[in-house]
Amino acid sequence: MDLLPAAILGLVQALTEFLPVSSSGHLVLSKILLGLETEHGAAFEVAVHFGTLLSVLVVFRREVGGLIKSAWAALTQLTRIKERWDEDEELRLLGAIFLGCIPAGVVGLTFKDQLEAAFDSPMVVCIALIGTGFVLLATVRAPQGERGVSLGAAAVIGVAQAVAIIPGVSRSGSTIAAAMFLGVERERAARYSFLLSLPVIAGATLLKARELLETQIPSDTWWALGVGAAVSFIAGIGALLVLMSVVRRGGFAHFGWYCLLIGIGGLIAL
Repeated sequence: MDLLPAAILGLVQALTEFLPVSSSGHLVLSKILLGLETEHGAAFEVAVHFGTLLSVLVVFRREVGGLIKSAWAALTQLTRIKERWDEDEELRLLGAIFLGCIPAGVVGLTFKDQLEAAFDSPMVVCIALIGTGFVLLATVRAPQGERGVSLGAAAVIGVAQAVAIIPGVSRSGSTIAAAMFLGVERERAARYSFLLSLPVIAGATLLKARELLETQIPSDTWWALGVGAAVSFIAGIGALLVLMSVVRRGGFAHFGWYCLLIGIGGLIAL
């Protein structure tokens, strides 16, 4: 595996993992349209997912720390769990994150083979990108909500995240859009989406890591994996900060035009 393809795909993965433009769709199209190929694909996916996982932990370290403290406090005071649930907003957020991850876990495990087949279809990716574009553009009609993420909202957002397993459907785009349509305050919607990504990215990394136990990776390949992870980490931090700024300014829907352009352009090129 050469260092340049590893760096390019690491950059694509990181930018599109958090910007609402579908990382899986861009990786599929990048490999085909740019002729980029990587050996030991499972190892590379583990590396770049690990990089993006670290970027979320760095950018949202305060929120993650607060969630850990709330979880620990709840575990040490189980007899007061109901009172703590009513009093502790972070504990309720942790419950919403847990609930929001369930649909994607069920769909991912149940339809694993069908979903993997979709990654071999550029046509599916392009059509899904076009659909993502229309959803993002529709968010201009979303209400200016002031709510937090309730358990009911978390369940609906979780379904949106499950749909985003299809390559070409943006995970961050679908979850943030769903939250906005449910009346969740925009910045809270974005923060919840990225915190929700932590278990998803970690789970995907662990599943792919299992495949590595059955393979031997040449020593020179580790350099490419390191480059991919480092690029995805640095670019991931930048993408997170940019998107949070865009959401605050109300420009989230503009990413829809980009998805339409890439989806339609991909169909023409194919």
